[in-house]
Amino acid sequence: MPYREIDPDTLLEPSVRFFKVDRRDLVYLKFVLEAYEGMSTLSTVEPKGVIVRLSAPGGFEEEMRRIIDALSMEIPLTEVEFEQEDH
Repeated sequence: MPYREIDPDTLLEPSVRFFKVDRRDLVYLKFVLEAYEGMSTLSTVEPKGVIVRLSAPGGFEEEMRRIIDALSMEIPLTEVEFEQEDH
């Protein structure tokens, strides 16, 4: 993916999406996303570990969509709606 500069004044709120992923694919998913340093954070939000929260800084939505599309061709990855409990 080519390098591009981001104007800090144009950054938007982070984009947050939730995905259902097989537990055995969590390490691979995290490994791939971490390779795109600073582009996203991934955390498990469901006790059984099958729902993950993917957060990307504003302005990176299109890049993350392309990465997720490519990953979903390799591993079962389904976007879901998820309501997080406020603690």
